[in-house]
Amino acid sequence: MASEYKQSGVDLEKSDLIKDKLINNILRTHNDQVINNGDGFGGLFSGRNINKNSVLVSTTDSVGTKVKISAKLGLHKNLGMDIVNHCINDLIPQGARPMFFLDYLAFASLDEKIVLDVIEGVSEACSKVGCAVIGGETATLPGVYNEGDYDVVGFMVGSVDKNKLKTRENSKEGDILIALPSSGLHTNGYSLVRNIFNSDENISNLSKKVEGEEKNLGELLAEPHKEYLTTLEPVLDDINAISHITGGGLRKNLPRVFDKKLTAKINKNSWSIPPLFRSIMKQGNVSENEMFDVFNMGVGIILIVDPAKKNIILDQCENSWVIGELFSKKKDEENVQIL
Repeated sequence: MASEYKQSGVDLEKSDLIKDKLINNILRTHNDQVINNGDGFGGLFSGRNINKNSVLVSTTDSVGTKVKISAKLGLHKNLGMDIVNHCINDLIPQGARPMFFLDYLAFASLDEKIVLDVIEGVSEACSKVGCAVIGGETATLPGVYNEGDYDVVGFMVGSVDKNKLKTRENSKEGDILIALPSSGLHTNGYSLVRNIFNSDENISNLSKKVEGEEKNLGELLAEPHKEYLTTLEPVLDDINAISHITGGGLRKNLPRVFDKKLTAKINKNSWSIPPLFRSIMKQGNVSENEMFDVFNMGVGIILIVDPAKKNIILDQCENSWVIGELFSKKKDEENVQIL
């Protein structure tokens, strides 16, 4: 039976050997809230340090087709960091701090080096913010994925005291919008980029220089998703709302964190669009409007703060800047105006 299964594309012995090798990276993330469950079916995490008035916040995401870029360059570890940091940044808008993480990796055929590299990235990113990796799944799905393809998915749970939960009602007219820079595309827009630069068919295109940058195109595209909790944690309670600028850009993500009766007016002259985005726009003949709808355009996260707290936030957050302000929304106005 095992031999027949292996011939069909699933090698159980290889899978077990890989699990044995990656366990040390995972254990490195554990803290005293992780309960040893041996080879049990579920990861265990103690709730003894969770305030009884806390709210649990969960999130899940994938690195998407960024895997097609990073994998071609052999930068598999980056993808592990990508998925963890993306999940962290999705918890922050609720004011939550991460507690534990689970991963899901799927392959056409299992590749030991890729698995170990991805998990190394996951463990490194989780350790940085005190988040425990308590479980995961590594699946071999021949016939579902093409040979050489794989997927990286993550699940994270965090908590926040109920009285510190950030909701739409926290923001008001006159609040200031403060932006923090992204490290690149993060994990969005890669299907369009791959099409523009034809990287699936011609990997050499990833070696091309990008005007205004020292790194080449591939290095810029594979740059890991930036994590913002470390920067924001000291001032998290001073921020009214937080928007993680992911798929859909500023126009889709900002309105998720403030009242529908408000509009965010963004000053697009308040920052210089990074060369990578300008290169994508030029090479793909993409309109500026679509660029803002697809990409973060150099803005990784936006903080909505009371004007009295503006300088505190700007001092704490390196390279941050005032990008706009909240106003009362007039009839027929959009919730986000990029001016």
